[in-house]
Amino acid sequence: MTKLSRLSVKRIRITEFDSQVPVARGAFAEARLQSEIKEKPKPTFESLLSKLPQEYQKEILQTNSFLLSLRPLKFKRSIDKNGGKITYVASDYGFSYAVNVSGAQSAHHFGWYIVYNGKPETWHRKANDMEEALALIAQTDLPLAERVFYALNDCVGCYGPECLAKTPYAFNGQKRVACHGRVMLRMCAGDFHDAREFFRCLNELMLRKMADGILPGDKMLLGREGNG
Repeated sequence: MTKLSRLSVKRIRITEFDSQVPVARGAFAEARLQSEIKEKPKPTFESLLSKLPQEYQKEILQTNSFLLSLRPLKFKRSIDKNGGKITYVASDYGFSYAVNVSGAQSAHHFGWYIVYNGKPETWHRKANDMEEALALIAQTDLPLAERVFYALNDCVGCYGPECLAKTPYAFNGQKRVACHGRVMLRMCAGDFHDAREFFRCLNELMLRKMADGILPGDKMLLGREGNG
């Protein structure tokens, strides 16, 4: 040993290989056989559902079938690579719905998403039909429209007055400012039912607009729509 240092070896492990072992060079590098390196299975819709309580699975399956059947909204489903979220996007209308399946934090929400590509001055939405949808729902089911309106995720001013995600909405004489304009829902049968009814009415609203010759519009820059 050098510099008056001592080294005591208390444990040693010997592994016998059938062929020449690959050498990994570098400080404290450990050589591993390729067979020891296992890739984590890619999460699937079915694998995420299998981890949830039966009552959640039933509601999510029903909502999944309903969303994928809607026209003209044309939702597409995707799975978060870490297995924490199921997302449905109607990209032509800038609308999304997501189910967070991460255990105790399970919840679901929907709204018109913000496109963040580029600098903040280019952030935009493709559409924002919340007030029109609520007005349509209120014609036949005012309590549902009120539940959706009051389920909006309140803005708490975490990014100050210049936050571009602040989204003001007005309904039935009331005004609210929502964070990202999202409607936050619980994992219960009543809230899943409300979500499906909202999607049904939103799809009906889009059908009426198409019949009137109104197609999805251009970008709605956030600064032009009142920070929302």
